[in-house]
Amino acid sequence: RKLTFKEERELEALPARIEALEKEREELHATLSAPEIYRSAGATVAGLKARREELERELEAAFIRWEELASVRG
Repeated sequence: RKLTFKEERELEALPARIEALEKEREELHATLSAPEIYRSAGATVAGLKARREELERELEAAFIRWEELASVRG
């Protein structure tokens, strides 16, 4: 089968989406690696860690979807 118009647009947008998620993940990693975050904003650390886990799930889903769409495209 061929990709639908919507799937083509989705496939075209996925690299930018993945890049944005990876950039956010890197920034979050840098924030969580800084010792001062635990001293000054300890209460927000749990939220940051939860976002990190959510980012990992989003990235995994985006890569899986990219592979699915690319395989259909051929």
